[in-house]
Amino acid sequence: MNAITNYIKRINWRLLAADFISGVLLLVFLYTAWSKLRESEQFTYTLSQSQLLSPFANVIAWLLPLSELVLVILLFIPAGRRIGLLASSLLLVALTLYLTYMVLYDPDLPCSCGGVLAELTWKQHIFFNLFLLLLSIVGLRIY
Repeated sequence: MNAITNYIKRINWRLLAADFISGVLLLVFLYTAWSKLRESEQFTYTLSQSQLLSPFANVIAWLLPLSELVLVILLFIPAGRRIGLLASSLLLVALTLYLTYMVLYDPDLPCSCGGVLAELTWKQHIFFNLFLLLLSIVGLRIY
């Protein structure tokens, strides 16, 4: 019993929490990138229907999932984790601002996220993104 207690005392709980947060973000970005690439035609079409993004729909349709895959790699590799958490925060801020724009100016357009996330309302998606943003900031602060 004493060996277990000593082992628990030696665990770096902050690092473990940051790694857990990185893992959650990694899984979310892997899933969303895979969904967008798997349904790339639908994703591109939906982006082209947005007044804000239509001029850039083709570029965003490839750049966003590729950026998410780069984040997956950064979050997976311990040496890149801090940069991955920072980049995750920045991407989540941008995506949340876009979602807020959609709620205010184009709420009838379907979500182009793909997979399960496409089933969320715009407002639910904003709260989901804000939760992920909070996680990434906490992860960055404790890493």
